[in-house]
Amino acid sequence: TSDKDMLQLVTGATVAAESGVVRVFSPTKEIFYDTAAVEKYFGVPPEKVVDVVALMGDAIDNIPGAKGIGEKGARELISKFGSVEAALEHHAEVRKKNYREALRDQREQILLSKKLATLHTDVPGLAQLRDELARLRRQEPDPEALAQLFAELGFTSLLKEVLPTTPIPTSVEYTELRRVEELQEFLARQPQLALWLETEGTPPLDLKLTALGFASRAGEARWINLGPERRAILAAAQAYLENETAPKRVHDAKTAQLALAAGGIDIELRGVAHDTLLYSYLLQPTTAKHSLEDVALRQLNLRLSGAVAEKADCVARLAAALRPELEAQQLVNVYESIEQPLAAVLAAMEQVGIRIDPGALEAMSAGFETELAKLTQRIYALAGVEFNLNSPKQLSEILFEKLMLPLPRKYGRGKVASTAADVLEELALLHELPARVLEYRELAKLKSTYIDVLPGMIHPRTGRLHTSFNQAGTATGRLSSAEPNLQNIPIRTELGNRIRAAFVAEPGWLLLSADYSQIELRVLAHMSEDPVLVEAFQRGEDIHARTAQEVLGVPPLMQTGEHRRIAKMINFGIMYGLTAFGLGTRLGIEPEEAQKLIDAYFRRYAGVQAFRARLLEEVRRSGLTRTLFGRLRPIPEINSRQANQRNYAERTALNSPLQGTAADLMKLAMIEVQRRLRQASLRTRMLLQVHDELLFEVPEEELARAQELIKAAMEQVWRLRVPLVVAISAGRNWGELK
Repeated sequence: TSDKDMLQLVTGATVAAESGVVRVFSPTKEIFYDTAAVEKYFGVPPEKVVDVVALMGDAIDNIPGAKGIGEKGARELISKFGSVEAALEHHAEVRKKNYREALRDQREQILLSKKLATLHTDVPGLAQLRDELARLRRQEPDPEALAQLFAELGFTSLLKEVLPTTPIPTSVEYTELRRVEELQEFLARQPQLALWLETEGTPPLDLKLTALGFASRAGEARWINLGPERRAILAAAQAYLENETAPKRVHDAKTAQLALAAGGIDIELRGVAHDTLLYSYLLQPTTAKHSLEDVALRQLNLRLSGAVAEKADCVARLAAALRPELEAQQLVNVYESIEQPLAAVLAAMEQVGIRIDPGALEAMSAGFETELAKLTQRIYALAGVEFNLNSPKQLSEILFEKLMLPLPRKYGRGKVASTAADVLEELALLHELPARVLEYRELAKLKSTYIDVLPGMIHPRTGRLHTSFNQAGTATGRLSSAEPNLQNIPIRTELGNRIRAAFVAEPGWLLLSADYSQIELRVLAHMSEDPVLVEAFQRGEDIHARTAQEVLGVPPLMQTGEHRRIAKMINFGIMYGLTAFGLGTRLGIEPEEAQKLIDAYFRRYAGVQAFRARLLEEVRRSGLTRTLFGRLRPIPEINSRQANQRNYAERTALNSPLQGTAADLMKLAMIEVQRRLRQASLRTRMLLQVHDELLFEVPEEELARAQELIKAAMEQVWRLRVPLVVAISAGRNWGELK
């Protein structure tokens, strides 16, 4: 070891007499320390090392030592007096003033330091431990014990390494159904089944259904390969799959529906009573992986072999294990009223897709290329030299060495001063170059992520873009999308609007946007019951103008755009748990001024402050937070000893119920809108859900009816203390919609 405290154990210390010769090997210095080497290094023999450490202290081990006495002085004093106690006793004889005063005034601290530095060699059972050293030798691992430990700690990757790839140990008989008649007979006598649809390819449209697996409560598991009889097999299973009264257990109902849709027969999966993917997600929303394999590892300590019937059997086992947990956590309502019915809505949206105009994107790409070239030359002119704009190191040198801009507090890789976006935003207030770099980065990212990529993602069969919605991808309950991720297109920027303009309607159709107005602030008003906030929304006031009046003291008729901008930042900053420093950074003011604004806000909106206090108290007690509908999010870091973790957890605790409730309301709205569209036999179809907006494609002749139906469904989806308000707009492309 390189720990110098261990040098007190070298032969000559108490332990040495019992155990024979003790030496210390330092791997960093590649030196063996015996008694002579210790004395040469420390200036004292091993048994006096602890006295030297007691005087000099050790910051790493939190040993305070004696202030004013360093390593050299400690060695001199112990060499002269022999021990800490003797040095304290004869402090008046010490010639050096600061040493003498330290020994005189810090007696208790020095004695405590010696106690802290002394290694205890009289641990009970030490002799027995020496007799059983063989138990400490490296042995072959115990896979069963390791699997139990890794499962408890959530070490999924390590769990995969120790669990054998073998079928589930079970008495269930796995049997292949070889004929359509056997399948029909089996389904006829098994009203409750766990179902597994084996697929290959990628969703939503390029899935191929290859086999069906079934497992019953009676201990039977069957599978059937589709093969050349695909259509006949699916036709035979259709009545069962669409039977609402036949309860089914599945894992990922959305993908199951997409797989059936790709099977060549129009089959709608109905009667899903248990979806173990959604069970897992609701119980562990902060866990990223919810595939059948991952959930089986976490919940059952099983590593699946891949057999289709085995997967169906595993779904049955997971449903039996997870449903009681769902009930215990009071999540059944969230599952049955929100998540389970939403799966079919999302599957339908993914199948429909959205049309994009590749010609518009091609022209946009050329325009962006020209703008990037102009920006590059402008940045070079401001820097006075050409450099690699994509190199953080070179940009850092330009900003902080050549232009001499203030160094940031944080550093990137290799101890290079950070050039992250938040750093550049602060520097942009002082110099034009960081502002232009931010503009360059946004242009380049949008071009590479969307403009140049989207045309290649158009499906050859439909001529449309088909994103995938992840129902189990966020801790708050919000939906996310992938391939492509449409959530990251900037919302209220000119660049983002130009990209959205390439999303277009079919000829004879229009795009319709239904956007919730300030939904999270309305949820805050409902949950906090703040009278000022509730009154403002009930009267249909502009909430940012009301905050400018209440907090900034500016009457509505005297307010400018800047007043409203500040009020808007305060409203959302309070909701997201921003500190005075964070709010000050966003407003470009000192933290002290930002704190005054926060204090003024809470004086006028006292109900919000009381709500936040109650919320934090509850989360500190329970370790989790819930939405209005009961969706939970664990926040164990709320009681962390580390301030940065604790502060982040507190912000999460304040925001999650609001963001999560807004997400729940949006999901309920999607379910209700889809139900009403079907009930009215309209051809209008839901395409996308992005942030607080739903996007539809509407036949021109249905526009008036669709607008009325969608607005009513979304605004009436749940009764809050304040009204839900939806802004409706229609146009030929997404960029036109306001």
